[in-house]
Amino acid sequence: MEQDLVVYIGIYKALGIIATVIGGVAWGAWYAASRLTRVETKVDGFENRLTNLEGRLDSAFASKSPINLLPKGQSILDDSGLKKYIDEKTNEFLEQCKSKHAMDNPYDIQEASFKFFDQLEFGDFEVLLKKSAFSHGVSMDTVRRIGGIYFRDICLANSGFKPEDIDKHKQA
Repeated sequence: MEQDLVVYIGIYKALGIIATVIGGVAWGAWYAASRLTRVETKVDGFENRLTNLEGRLDSAFASKSPINLLPKGQSILDDSGLKKYIDEKTNEFLEQCKSKHAMDNPYDIQEASFKFFDQLEFGDFEVLLKKSAFSHGVSMDTVRRIGGIYFRDICLANSGFKPEDIDKHKQA
């Protein structure tokens, strides 16, 4: 013989169960989104590729290897005061960059220069860089990469290399 099972739940218990289910779903969605954000930011080289793409689209630097400044990039370097800023701090920057990064060959020098400028704290000078970035219609990431390219050439020359030597030492 078949029996029906009937469960009586009060309205408050039913609302509690519904709230728990909805809260669990909301927490799960938040957790997944926060984990995805962390994963997206840790994709190796993804940010660099975006910066390179943005700089090429802005016609600030060339995409072919070795990466070099185009006329717009050179203009941003000069107009922003970034060239003068780097020239005045070259020795200090060389010391700091060498202490933080391997600079054994031209490829390492390029990578070190770009990483150094991606993380460089400009202090009060950053206000002028932001104004220049805005007036030229580019991002601060592009301005930083322009500085990194200029600084890379200084580092290469300091180590007896040329930008053309980068491809000879490029890692797979």
